[in-house]
Amino acid sequence: MARRRQEIALQAEIETQEEWNEAINKDGLTVVDIYQAYGGPCKAMEPKFRTIKNTLGDAILNFAIAKADTIDSLEKHRGRCEPCFLFYASGVLVDAVIGANAPELQRKIMLNLEEEKRILKEGGERREFIFQQIDQDEDEEVDPRLQRHRSSSVANAITSQQYTLAVIRPDAYADGKVDEIVETITQNGFKILVQEEHHLNEHDARELHRYKMNQEGYEEHIARMTSGPSVVLLLQKTDAKASTVDDLRELVNSDELLKTNVDYTPSTDNIHDELMLLLPHIARRPRTPEENLERTLAIIRPSALKLYKDAIIDRIRDSGFEVTRTLEIQLTRQQVEEFYASKKNEPYYEDIIQEMTSGPSLALYLTKKDAIQGFHALLGPAEKNKIKEATGTFRHDFDIVDAKINSLHAPRTRAEANRHLQFFFPEERILVILKPNLSDQQRSEIVATFKKAGFFIMTRKMEKLTSEQVAQLQQSHQGKDYYNELLNYMTSGPSELFVLVKENASQSWQQLVGPDDPAKAVESAPTSLRALYGKDLVHNAIDVSMDVEQAKNDIHLIFGDLDREEA
Repeated sequence: MARRRQEIALQAEIETQEEWNEAINKDGLTVVDIYQAYGGPCKAMEPKFRTIKNTLGDAILNFAIAKADTIDSLEKHRGRCEPCFLFYASGVLVDAVIGANAPELQRKIMLNLEEEKRILKEGGERREFIFQQIDQDEDEEVDPRLQRHRSSSVANAITSQQYTLAVIRPDAYADGKVDEIVETITQNGFKILVQEEHHLNEHDARELHRYKMNQEGYEEHIARMTSGPSVVLLLQKTDAKASTVDDLRELVNSDELLKTNVDYTPSTDNIHDELMLLLPHIARRPRTPEENLERTLAIIRPSALKLYKDAIIDRIRDSGFEVTRTLEIQLTRQQVEEFYASKKNEPYYEDIIQEMTSGPSLALYLTKKDAIQGFHALLGPAEKNKIKEATGTFRHDFDIVDAKINSLHAPRTRAEANRHLQFFFPEERILVILKPNLSDQQRSEIVATFKKAGFFIMTRKMEKLTSEQVAQLQQSHQGKDYYNELLNYMTSGPSELFVLVKENASQSWQQLVGPDDPAKAVESAPTSLRALYGKDLVHNAIDVSMDVEQAKNDIHLIFGDLDREEA
């Protein structure tokens, strides 16, 4: 390939192994477009890369193109027609994107660049990305049914949202047409990533075909779809003209066999919802211990604080708790009465008042998986007459023999923990909504971003919002020309809803999320969440309460009273 003039080249040109070694071992992040000699590099992406480079103006961000035909390290990438972009950080492969997916490339460039900056500044180990290339040649005949468990291909497709779903109807299954249908689909450039039998119940059939409910013959169609097993296909077309969803719709509508025997996803707006419905084991991932993280409060009372402060804190840390924040405070009688209002009628109430006002106490903000029950179990019994028998517990090992009450306090329930933490460590709460159709990886990356920014997840759930809920949550958008589209989109599939807590949460989150319009976010806050994950004003990935007062109403609407004890 003829060399371009150096003065206008954005991407370094790599054609030898020596040039490859030099390029990928540069300090910073290098994004390499891997191309074949017969096809050339992906020129369509160059303007996007130039915009990103000009916007960020970052010296450690580099772009390159590499000819797979002449570089030994790229032997496994030879003969592949789909665009392939590899991300290298100081010699380590840290990420990859298959296909000319501009939003996904921009998002991954931003994320990996920020991570590389952090590592260069603070140190740390780079995580190597395992790139699992499909072994078969393009012209090698492979039974599509053998491809059904290619987990790496499935993960890549779902992460990049380059997939669609098809359902082969029960009649076609019973008539033995499945192989013919699959062959027709694959001959038109689609890969079968997953192929599974699935017997639809009436609820799932109606949910899947809700867009047909006003069409003639709807009830008959539901009856047919529930009459026996169907075959569900997860498909990908990497060279799709528009999107995999659009290309399959066009194919089905142009082929009589498919038109009479196959249902397909009508829109990208529905795709994640339908994946959850038909292939939930693929759409969902188990929650990690980090996602089940809880917070609780520990109070070291004045007498124990004088004698055992360091020993207690060390023991707490050795038990696997993170001491996130501490507050040493001399409480007044009024403060103690407020904090222990629920104990007012107990015979030991005045003993609590006397001990808690006798000197400074230490409040500790603790986090760990199942922190509330876990720490309470370590404390041991509250009653002084039982403590001497509870060897190995905190209240036994750090007991003050002459004191009338035990040495440490901790809440028993999540609602109590919320109230007690708010007393010593006042924080703002906000409602955050991750909108429908984000991939699992995108959700994970967003969650990791706000954890990194110091937010704690007080509670979370996945739920499909009703029109009434959306209308209340989106009051500020009512009357806008895009409001009806927003309403339809927000009710099209499940959203993930969070209550986040942090000091000055609303101010911090607005900076992190960026402007409502992703186009403006790209210009003014290119590393903000809406710049990385949003598409337009409606599909801007994330919604958040406007202010703390609005957040109170929003949270109560979705989660109820988080400070009230459950019955």
